[in-house]
Parts: sequence; structure tokens; C-alpha cells
Amino acid sequence: MGPRKQWAELWLVLMLSLGASAIYSVISLVRKLLSEQGLAGSSTTLNRPLAEQPWLDLISQLVSISLSLVPVLLALYFLYLDGSRLELWPRAKDFLWGLGLPLLVGIPGIALYVFAVQWGLTAKVIPSSLGDYWWTPLILLLAALRAGLLEEVITVGFLIRKMQALRPGISIVVLVLVSSLFRASYHLYQGFSAFIGNFVMGVIFSLIFIKKGRVAPLVIAHTAMDAAVFIGYPLVAPLLPI
Repeated sequence: MGPRKQWAELWLVLMLSLGASAIYSVISLVRKLLSEQGLAGSSTTLNRPLAEQPWLDLISQLVSISLSLVPVLLALYFLYLDGSRLELWPRAKDFLWGLGLPLLVGIPGIALYVFAVQWGLTAKVIPSSLGDYWWTPLILLLAALRAGLLEEVITVGFLIRKMQALRPGISIVVLVLVSSLFRASYHLYQGFSAFIGNFVMGVIFSLIFIKKGRVAPLVIAHTAMDAAVFIGYPLVAPLLPI
């Protein structure tokens, strides 16, 4: 496959997914910085209601999550055409990595966020404003899974494999930096601490992928971290000094 087609597939997937998110994220950050309340007085809600009626909100949430995963399928299809596999189906050892990484990355990330909020370096992040319905935990769990699939398949697996196809012999340093900076860029809407935290997370995750060639443990880890934040945050929020 020629480099022109590889570039086209790379940009098509990115601009249909997280590349577009990165652009909007920068705009959102500028908007917060220029607002009257500034970055410190701003807030960002990650999971919002999509309809006033609970039954319609449930349907809307399920449709939104499903359609947002289409770029993941497109990325996997393009890699299939290249004869490349990301090893997305989990094995037993993947769960050990997937449940251990949140301790390595998630806890310091929360500490960084608390520090940044106290010092006015980031916006306040509200994990969910969904109503208290029977289906709310299910939707939040699916939203966490969506984030894990979308980010780890595209930002790590797809991006790294396409860069390797475009530039055979490309150094690990370049692969890690590009993947990590890209991950950090679409989190800028949350503030500068999110950029730093996600960059560090990107370095760790991309190195693991390059070494193991499996994206499954990264998806498990990302899903576990987001699920803990989305579902568990309301329980621990009163205990946080923010």
C-alpha cells in the first residue's frame, strides 16, 4: 500500500474522531481562558443528558455511544487491510495489567487534578450530570468502555501502526511523543493539568503497546479508570478538598 493511501486512511480516521476532538478542545480552552470567570472558575461536564424524558435520554445515550464507536471499526478495518492486528480480544494476563495500571496512573492523576483545581490551573470536571435513574450506572459504564476503545485503539494502536507503515524504522521516541501529545491535545478542554496528566499516561500506555503489541490491557485499564471516576466520583467528592 502506497504512502498516499496510508496518509489518507490516517487523517480520515483522526478527523472523524479524536483529531476533531483535539481541535474543539483547543477552542474550548481558549474560550475558558477568555471568559469572565477564567479557567479556574470554569467547569466541564463529561456525561450530559441528551433529552428531557428519561426513556428518550436512555435511547439517545445508547445511540450516541454506538455511533461514536464507528471510527474504531474503521480504524480496525484499515489495519485489517494492512494485515495488522491490535490484539483487542483480552487474555487473562491483560486483566492483570488492566487492573494494575489504574493504580499506577489513575491515583497520581487524581492527585494532580486536585492540586491543579486548588491552584486555579484547570477547570472543574464534573463526571456526570445524568439523572438518578436505574440505567445511569449502565450508561456511565458503557461511556467508560467507549472512551477506552476510542482512545486506545485510535490514539495508540492505529496511530502507531500507521506511523510505522509510513516511516519504516521510525524511532520509538517519535512514536511515543506523537501518540502522547495527541492524547494530551484532545484533553486540553479540561485545562493544563489534564494535558500533563494525559501526556504522562500516553507515554506509559504507548510504551506498553510497543513492547507487547496488544491494545487489550490498555482498553481494560482506561475503562476501569473512567468507570471509577464516572460512577465512584459522587461517593468520594465530599471528601476531596476542592
